[in-house]
Amino acid sequence: MEQTRQRTLTLLAQAGAHFGVTLQPVDIRFDLRGRAAGMVRFFSSGTTIIRYNRAMLEKYRDSFVGQTVPHEVAHVVVAALYPYKTAPHGPEWRMIMSFFGADPTRCHAFQVDGTGARQLTRFSYRCDCREHRITAIRRNRILRGQDYYCRHCRELLRPV
Repeated sequence: MEQTRQRTLTLLAQAGAHFGVTLQPVDIRFDLRGRAAGMVRFFSSGTTIIRYNRAMLEKYRDSFVGQTVPHEVAHVVVAALYPYKTAPHGPEWRMIMSFFGADPTRCHAFQVDGTGARQLTRFSYRCDCREHRITAIRRNRILRGQDYYCRHCRELLRPV
């Protein structure tokens, strides 16, 4: 974990010096679970947190440090350079990834079996054109009154 923390700080310093931007301190955590390898959270207070998936880091150390760390740091750098809305993995992000010498791919290719990735229960809902399998998260939102519509026929989803 210390190698990952140091690599994160090194990339932040390199980007800050190269692009002439002052980057705010970043809180680095290793508490992410599930299928995501990393995640950046920006808060209105100015705090930025980078969360890494410890299980994936331990299983894929070298490729994790070589791909996931630059991926998440690039998000922080883009937010500092372009404070207004940009696409999460748009040209600005890809440019920063190229600067880091990392492959600008949006998703990791790590196997998530055995990494503690949770399996979400899915529920059947229908529209006019097909059946949809939605997660418990969306089902609970529907139960609280939120509506979900099919992207194809634009009809309201209803339980099967």
